[in-house]
Amino acid sequence: MAYPQSHDAQALVQQQLAAHGACSPLELLLETNRLDYDVYRAWRRGERATLDGVLIDGARDTRTWVEDVASWAQSLHLNAEIVDLYGIDDNAGAPLTASADTQLDELLHTEFRLAADRVQLDLFLDTTEAAAVDALVEALSAHDATAAQARLQELRRVNAAHWAADEAALLIEALRTAPPCGAAQGLRRLETLERQWLNAACAVLRTGARDFLTPLWRGVGQALEGVPYHPARPRQHSSWAYLNGLDWDNVKRTAQGVDGYRREPALLERLAEAEWRLRDRAAAVALWCLLCWRWPERFEATVDAANFPDHALKTAWLAAQESRTVPAITTEWFPAWLLVAEPGLAGELTPRHGTSDPERAFDLLLALFAGGSDRQDLDNRRALHALHPRLLERYLEAVGA
Repeated sequence: MAYPQSHDAQALVQQQLAAHGACSPLELLLETNRLDYDVYRAWRRGERATLDGVLIDGARDTRTWVEDVASWAQSLHLNAEIVDLYGIDDNAGAPLTASADTQLDELLHTEFRLAADRVQLDLFLDTTEAAAVDALVEALSAHDATAAQARLQELRRVNAAHWAADEAALLIEALRTAPPCGAAQGLRRLETLERQWLNAACAVLRTGARDFLTPLWRGVGQALEGVPYHPARPRQHSSWAYLNGLDWDNVKRTAQGVDGYRREPALLERLAEAEWRLRDRAAAVALWCLLCWRWPERFEATVDAANFPDHALKTAWLAAQESRTVPAITTEWFPAWLLVAEPGLAGELTPRHGTSDPERAFDLLLALFAGGSDRQDLDNRRALHALHPRLLERYLEAVGA
């Protein structure tokens, strides 16, 4: 199944602004699966000269898409700033080139910020304090604990009470702490990561927090390997740490490794996102549909979250909520609605064989889209009409179009 590439630039820009007060086209490439995260990290480590050749849409189409994002950001009167991109680990401090295409490279070195942020930054621009903070952030982003400690001391000499000092000290501690070994250390590290390091990284590094935290999350995931999943403690499982560490193969492996994982909604949520990130959208949609039928409130919380990854599915969900049909399109009915919103899914999904009306309608639509004899088609249309007349109308509109 082709991976859907139509995303609403407006919604994506606004989502990043709400989360970080800034929008980065490079970050959006990662969020929308146009750039694989591990490939991106290899580039930052100096293992690739540019991102050309690994952009899912290719450099030319990526540039067109990023230009659309930039155009929308500019229409919001956001301030465009050119930012330096540097390597990490053994490549720490090395300036990075995102693309041999100079226009694309410049776009990927751009951040769009709210005007209010710009005014606030101007108050401290070119001051000794601002320079000390910038140097500290740069060292932390490069994962260089020694340099970060020196920069922290410089900041404290300038302003001993600066708000970032204590937070940065926690991040330096994180860099200097050895990876956890075994379940007991893994659980203690998970608590420290969630209660201290996560908040500190978000405060000091903002959009750079993800890159700082990812190796820490993955280390916790490795330490928790083999710890049994417990429904009362769903976060104390390696799949949760791997999810936050963006290690999608290991999310899938560890979630599916739990006996009866299809009876655990938290694992299904993680597995669905992993499948989507691994570009098996049909598998992801099938899992989200299962949540709709069995744990509708969990699906509602998932799809309504700001970071829900499948924009096309979320658009269909919002349309379903705004529809005025009888019966109403409740969460249980949404999988059937999704089929008439995206008929291409019908060839990728399998029947539910359930007994509820929403599940039966889903199966009838799959059969109708698959085609059959005239008699079968007529019987299926009559059965669907009896369950939900508006779904039959939408099906007829879809095949008529």
